[in-house]
Amino acid sequence: MTIRVAVADDHPTLLAGLRHLLSNVAGITLIGLVTDSTQLVELLGKSECDVVVTDFSMPGGRYGDGLALLRFLKRRFPNVRLVVLTSIENSEVMKGIVDIGALGLVSKADDLGHVETAIRMAHLGNRYVSPIKSGQLAELVSPAVGEAEPAVKLSKRETEVLRMYAEGLTVSEIGMRAGRSSKTISAQKMAAMKKLGLKHDADIFKYAQANGLVQASQTSQKNAHHDDSDA
Repeated sequence: MTIRVAVADDHPTLLAGLRHLLSNVAGITLIGLVTDSTQLVELLGKSECDVVVTDFSMPGGRYGDGLALLRFLKRRFPNVRLVVLTSIENSEVMKGIVDIGALGLVSKADDLGHVETAIRMAHLGNRYVSPIKSGQLAELVSPAVGEAEPAVKLSKRETEVLRMYAEGLTVSEIGMRAGRSSKTISAQKMAAMKKLGLKHDADIFKYAQANGLVQASQTSQKNAHHDDSDA
């Protein structure tokens, strides 16, 4: 049986690598490669698909990215299995991805060959987490028994708000993307900052980079000049 696969990633080099990999394996058919959530949803709306391989951080599309996009895909296309590509190692984000129902979780630090394995496992309804270096990603998703809880624990929504804010979105833009009011987003942002002991917006960007919520290149200089009045 052929597994029909759609791939979404906004990095041309990685997308080309996945095209090369998946176009040359038996039992997998690529139905399309896209660069944002708008194109992905349009593709799924017109083509039969078994497994979606999607980048976690893929801003710019109509349906957002991150946890918000994964939730949308689960609601709109409940029979499609999800495999998520990410370089994020934050435990709350990892747990959020798994809780939403993604079956595959592949680190961009691992060999792309793991994507094929994740696709095949997801199609069977089984979970697959790529090894990364020394199995770090798997440990974040399935903490060892007796492992101490982190001193500060953000909710999934608080983590998502900080991630999108650090990527350069305003409170209003986050609200539009997440389907919540600006007032709610502002409250979640402030609650997260209070929990983490962050005083300024610049601290959010430093925290996001240090905890793998965003790539360093995503937090450009203009991020440091968010208008606090929007919060």
